[in-house]
Amino acid sequence: MAGVALISLQACSSEPTGQVVAVVNGEEITQQELNAEIAELPAPPVGDKEAIRRQILQQIIDRRLMAQVAKEDGLDRDPMYIIRERRLKEELLVQMYGVKTADTVRVPDAASVKKYLAENPGKFSQRTAYLVDQISFDFPSDQKILKALEADKSLADVEETLKSFKIDYSKGANSMDSGNIPTPVLNQILALPAGEPFIIPMQGKVVVSVITGRQPVPTTEQQASPMAAQTMRAESIGKVLRTRLEEAKAKANISYQDGLAPLPKKTAAK
Repeated sequence: MAGVALISLQACSSEPTGQVVAVVNGEEITQQELNAEIAELPAPPVGDKEAIRRQILQQIIDRRLMAQVAKEDGLDRDPMYIIRERRLKEELLVQMYGVKTADTVRVPDAASVKKYLAENPGKFSQRTAYLVDQISFDFPSDQKILKALEADKSLADVEETLKSFKIDYSKGANSMDSGNIPTPVLNQILALPAGEPFIIPMQGKVVVSVITGRQPVPTTEQQASPMAAQTMRAESIGKVLRTRLEEAKAKANISYQDGLAPLPKKTAAK
């Protein structure tokens, strides 16, 4: 039956004319697809434009043929393929929605940029590279561990607490750029007594740090202004996207299996 369907599809396929630049076993490749493929190259192609188009078109055809071979082997019905296809589609939609949202956010004016520079000296005029000693470990399921760390006044205290809970951890030295830290968080860190550790969750890990040194890396207002404008615009875009997400959550009907629902906000904060 599959063979009959394929023959039927091939029989009714059109010749590659107009906006159709090639037909592969009944599947059309359009001018728009070819243009998009060329536009997404890492660097603009240099040389004979027609030769480049032929080369890129052949790459699309080869990929389409291999995809058809994979389908013949039934991989498009494999559960892992279906899961990954859904994830890729969702990621693409989110990415395109981000681009669409960015088009609605204006570049800030000079006065707004100047104000932002004054309000965020740690990112620009007082930008600093902090040397830190760190301890990191996997984010624990038991919130008592994080609560116990709040009383620790040194990295040695942190080690003793983790040992008491039999938590595996790693130690090392690192650097921390104040330009990459939100100003309210940076202010909290700098307000701590010298040598007192602070905790920042990172990618499923808990990272406990102590500042051991610092190296100023200031930028002039002329250097900082375009960077500040870009940062402000990115923050505005992020704020719009977060607002849209919260609105979607408020309207959504979401149910969780027991034990997988998010922790209440107060518990999570601890």
